Amino acid sequence: MLWSLLLFVITISILVTIHEFGHFYVARLCKVQVECFSIGFGKKLWSHKFSSGTELVIAMIPLGGYVKMLNTRSTALSSNSNSNSNSNSNSNSNSLAFDQKKIWQRAAIIFAGPFANFVLALISYWIIFLIGVNVYPVKIKEVIPNTPASTIAIPVGAELKTIDNIKIETWQDVNLALISLMGKNDMSFTYIDGTNNSDQKKEVKKSVDISNWYFDIEKDSAITAFGFVPKEVEIYPIVSKIVSGSAAERAGLRVGDKIIGYNDQLYTNWQVFSNTIKKAQTMMLKVDRENKDIYLTLVPTVQKNGKGVAGLYPTTDVKVVQYGFFEGFNKGIAQTALTTKLTIRSLYQLVTGVIGLEHISGPITIAKGAGQTASYGFTSYLYFLAFISISLGVINLVPLPILDGGHLVFLLLEKIRGRTLSNKAQERFSRIGFFLLMVIMGIALFNDILRL
Repeated sequence: MLWSLLLFVITISILVTIHEFGHFYVARLCKVQVECFSIGFGKKLWSHKFSSGTELVIAMIPLGGYVKMLNTRSTALSSNSNSNSNSNSNSNSNSLAFDQKKIWQRAAIIFAGPFANFVLALISYWIIFLIGVNVYPVKIKEVIPNTPASTIAIPVGAELKTIDNIKIETWQDVNLALISLMGKNDMSFTYIDGTNNSDQKKEVKKSVDISNWYFDIEKDSAITAFGFVPKEVEIYPIVSKIVSGSAAERAGLRVGDKIIGYNDQLYTNWQVFSNTIKKAQTMMLKVDRENKDIYLTLVPTVQKNGKGVAGLYPTTDVKVVQYGFFEGFNKGIAQTALTTKLTIRSLYQLVTGVIGLEHISGPITIAKGAGQTASYGFTSYLYFLAFISISLGVINLVPLPILDGGHLVFLLLEKIRGRTLSNKAQERFSRIGFFLLMVIMGIALFNDILRL
């Protein structure tokens, strides 16, 4: 729990800082005076005032932040009609105020916050593709009866390529794509027939009626609810890597050796073979090396927990694909666009009632997700960070007063009416928006507690 809480604070701090920096950066480009850039709320823990007049603040509660800009509608500017110098000072201050800028400049400043979140997601995906991603065929092991997938003839071993024109590369892509389709009447997908042994395998396109398809996101997987059972990663008993100084190296194993049997029994699967190694007992291996049978003695290294390790890796159909600098950037853009599209679809489903309010998640769920993904490794955490960042960007663009989307609507009304809304009207709408936001946050927190 402490680890999850720490990762939650770090994640929120990163997201909020990037979001507010977007507002800050474009405000400075538009020559708006930024009075304060605060990371967190509450009591100041540390602050520094720059020569530009901006005060950078680190506050006690790291669950948000804000950028305070000079605004003549909310800030009383000192003036003295009897002093020319004060008059000039007020005139200069007015020119640096947010509300005195052109509508397109104010819109750019407001939009810059959510846009910064999309940029953060792009950078996260870019790093992931530069590091390398595990790629393996998205094949179907079997089709579950009485599901949408069972209404059409799809062969076992078929490899999915697209779902509703969304390119599929992983089962995570399949899951997100299927969730986004709830509420539609039909969907289409393409696959390559795994039973076709010809060299030129063509994609087959099928359409499925999903007008009556529904599942509980919290309890069921979209993949199995639709009727797909994923095929496990293929593991072949061919040595692909040997750890230096390991028991496998001492035994004389080489990369490319194929394990035929061990301890006078035939090899069946890697899991059974691995469990035998964990017993930390001497093993007699029979391997095929360049079409010759060779017998080797393997003495597993005993760990502190008493289990044995050999230090060899099998060959799988999983490939680690690393993308170049520019190719990875393009892949990052495509992944950011896809995740944004699916997030918007999910939000639409929530508004239209296709997805119930019980599926809204709050800070506790985010904290648990941050801790879990970080424990899986840096790449998994980057995926999580990108997804949450995109979600934050999309939600902030919702036309709800108090959110960035609501402020953009105010600017649109100003453009249409030719004048700004009164302070009283904006305050009234903001109170309504704040109330609705608190209700949604309350529901999310309630759902989090129920999931504990």
